[in-house]
Amino acid sequence: MKIKKLLPVIVLIVLLAVVAIFFITRKTSDTTTDQKDTTTGIKLLVNELAMADRPFTVLVPHATNRLFTFVALNADKAKSASLDLEYQSGDLLKGAGASLPTPITNPYIKAIILGSCSTGGKCSFDTDLKSGTMKFKLAFAGQNVTHVLKGNFTFVTGQNNLPDGKVIFAPSAATKKDNLILLNSFGIPKATDKEMLLYPIVISASGSKNIAGTLTINQVGVTGAAIYDGTSYQPLTYTEKDGVLTVTLNNKPWSMKAEIIRDDEKGSKESLDLYLLGPIVLYK
Repeated sequence: MKIKKLLPVIVLIVLLAVVAIFFITRKTSDTTTDQKDTTTGIKLLVNELAMADRPFTVLVPHATNRLFTFVALNADKAKSASLDLEYQSGDLLKGAGASLPTPITNPYIKAIILGSCSTGGKCSFDTDLKSGTMKFKLAFAGQNVTHVLKGNFTFVTGQNNLPDGKVIFAPSAATKKDNLILLNSFGIPKATDKEMLLYPIVISASGSKNIAGTLTINQVGVTGAAIYDGTSYQPLTYTEKDGVLTVTLNNKPWSMKAEIIRDDEKGSKESLDLYLLGPIVLYK
């Protein structure tokens, strides 16, 4: 009789144990899948690379709006790297990618078409550009992992907030029609000895005029902010309320020279200036 009374309890315990093992196994499997490259089996570490080892990475618009320029400073610390971009054009999701040739040059500069070209040289270009995601994969000598830097960018004329909801740029009337890209630059062009929060914020432009507007950043715990002017970090004034920072911008961007290959112009070369505001960094 005692055994019969215990049987339901035993069955219940066994069922609970099976369910627990199932969920633990599934969680472990999901975590393993998320942390490994499905093609190589190499472990992926997403946004875990130390700031000192991260390349400063930006997308800069072109005056034609047919392409943008990808720039990475200090990516040559890696033995190999690849880039994956996805962006929204109207209701369509478009993509582009590239493997950086080794040894990686510093800076690494590549023009990427916002559209596609046929072998005959006829091109079509994307319109109604909104926002996108950038993934930069880096492998380092002596390490059996791949670091992935993942972040967002947005074409300000089409969408003025980053998809993660952390940063919004509302341009002033004088800046509203300018060709700008707001993005997470992953790294910084010059080291700072202060601990940073969130990620470095850059606004890139196709021209040299002042970039004016209101930058809103959702981030708690900020004790200070600075903006890079092409040479050094300058203190940045902001107001804060309930973890929301508001910055009023009316700043001239700094520039760097570049030479790109225009695949939209049958591989012709072009020398141009790339204009950058920031990065803006937040201090803990």
